This record gives sequence, C-alpha cells and structure tokens, in this order.
Amino acid sequence: MKTMLLLNPSMIRLVLVIACLSIFLFSCSTTRLTTRASQVYLLSATQVHHVESECEFLGNVTGAAWFSYEAALNELLDNAAEIGATHVFVNIGRKDYLRGEAYRCAYCMAPDGNPDVGYCVDDQGNKDRAYCLDNQGNEIGQAHCKGANGETRQECLKHCGTWVPTMSKSECESKGYAWYPKAENRQACEEKGCTWLPAAKDQYTCEEIKGGQWVIDKDVIKFLKQEKEESE
Repeated sequence: MKTMLLLNPSMIRLVLVIACLSIFLFSCSTTRLTTRASQVYLLSATQVHHVESECEFLGNVTGAAWFSYEAALNELLDNAAEIGATHVFVNIGRKDYLRGEAYRCAYCMAPDGNPDVGYCVDDQGNKDRAYCLDNQGNEIGQAHCKGANGETRQECLKHCGTWVPTMSKSECESKGYAWYPKAENRQACEEKGCTWLPAAKDQYTCEEIKGGQWVIDKDVIKFLKQEKEESE
C-alpha cells in the first residue's frame, strides 16, 4: 500500500515562500547587459583623471545583485546609460554591490554644425528670434541677401550678393521702433506661450527630436585607446 505525504497549510506556505525567494534571488543575480549599457565605456583609475577634466560629471551610480559581480556591474552600467553617461569609473565595490562615477564625454551637434543649445519654439516648431517692429507694426530689419538669391550668408556671397545682417537692438531703438528680444531661457520662452527645448543630453533627443548628430568626444576615445596600446 502506497503512503501519501500530507502537508499541512503552514508547510505549504513555507514551501511557496522558499520557491518565490529562490526565483527572486535567481532573477537578481542574472541581470543581463542591455544594449544601452554595452555602449558605456569602463574607465581605469588612470583614465578617470583625464576624463574628469574633459567630460561632464553626471553623478554617482550603483549596481547590486545577489552573489554576482557581473550582474551588479551590468546594472551599474545600465543605470549610468539611463542618465546619459558614455563613461563610468567603478570606484567602490564588493561582489554584490558596486558604486561608480558616471560621465558624459559626448555632445549634440546641431544641424547648422554648431554645438546644440537650448532654444524656444512656437507651436509650429519655428525657433524664436529677436525682431524689430516699426510704428505701423511691421517687422523690419531681418537678415537678407541684397542683389542675389541666398537664404544664408554663404549662399548670398556665392551668388555675388551683399549680405545684410539682422538689425541690432540699438539701431532699432534709435529709429524709435520697438525691439522684441529672443527668449534666452525657459521662463522667457514660456511667458511668450512657447515651448523651451533644452540642449540635447542624449542621443535620442539629439537625433530624433532636434535633428542633430550625437558626437562622442574623439579626443577622450583617442586617449583611452592610446593608453590601452601602451599598456599592452
């Protein structure tokens, strides 16, 4: 005759708790390296001194996992990537807990080829700008090409025209006209009923929203590669 092992309710609850705890511990110790985390560079103690002077410090990041250094490191790198870091230096740690310093060694290049900055846009997406209104309420003094076609100074000169720059505030007011300045910060922008777009601090915002190009600091990368070659 077969015998059956009967478990009382307390024993069943204990088994379930142990099973759930085991699953939890396993998941905590198997944090995988995400795509964004794989793009963060790890720095040595020597390299971080160079990066400190060349890059933007974003803050401290941590990573933790039960009995797994690799999983803790993966979490730390992912946390660094989440705040826009391109490089991280792990300065404190043990097997299951790590702490590091996150840096951004990259910038957004705007479509005009200059570093991206914050700016104000209206509901049509047009950038805010300074302008002058005459006594009849007409906008005057916009930059233009005289004697040829050209939307920019380079295009104007290429077609042998004369580039007339935007009228300055002093010139506008000296004629008795009204000068309306460009919004240079969030408060001034919102007072105009417009939207402030801050300088892009990550690749997605730079390329997908502001139409720029995300550029990794080549000087820093060159230094890191050079140091690695010299140590080999």
